[in-house]
Amino acid sequence: VSTQSTGSGEDRRTTLMVKNIPNKYSQRMLIEAFEDSEGLFDFLYLPIDFSNRCNVGYAFVNMIDPRRIPLLIENFEGKKWPRFNSDKVCAITYARIQGKQNLIQHFQNSSLLLEDKKLRPLVFFSDGPRQGEPQPFPVGPAQREREAANGDSAGADADNPPAPAAPLI
Repeated sequence: VSTQSTGSGEDRRTTLMVKNIPNKYSQRMLIEAFEDSEGLFDFLYLPIDFSNRCNVGYAFVNMIDPRRIPLLIENFEGKKWPRFNSDKVCAITYARIQGKQNLIQHFQNSSLLLEDKKLRPLVFFSDGPRQGEPQPFPVGPAQREREAANGDSAGADADNPPAPAAPLI
């Protein structure tokens, strides 16, 4: 990731893959680590190994404005993670899937959405007065059909809202 081309606006890619995350980090801990970048990203997904409930060591983050990528790189690239006395060193690359809408489309019909709702990708408002605040993950038609067949309410998620922007420990 070139901080010069992203900082100047020449490179318009927005989605990053953050690697070498200690396996005990949760999505909330990752958001807490990114607190200086709060409101700068609109999608975050930390894949979890469902058998051991630990993350798999990487996450996807979509930055709202690619010119803000250098801030994330400056704070994390080549540095050790602040928790768990981990020796892992953060590495940041561009993700294969780029952009919030493409990420949502990729995941919205996924069987991942049948798992614990706390482990779904997190989506945040991209602009306006609510920028950076959580918004519900938009499930796709195939997922709505599966949830309806299981007697689950796909659209109404009042009992399991998305994780708050301000992390809780």
